[in-house]
Amino acid sequence: MHADAPDDGVRAACGPAATATSFRSDGSDLMPGKVGAGSFWKGMTDWATGTADLDTVLAKIDGSWPK
Repeated sequence: MHADAPDDGVRAACGPAATATSFRSDGSDLMPGKVGAGSFWKGMTDWATGTADLDTVLAKIDGSWPK
């Protein structure tokens, strides 16, 4: 798989995935960085630890999407 990558950097990044016995991703991987690694991550962490209620978290995540 990674032998077809366009350069050494991409080949190096793909190596672990190409040789792994399992590979997982979640919905946040398809979200813009500001959401997936930002508001979604923080919101879900806050909700899971009980520092924020679900409605508040979802409203913040929805509001952070780029227009």
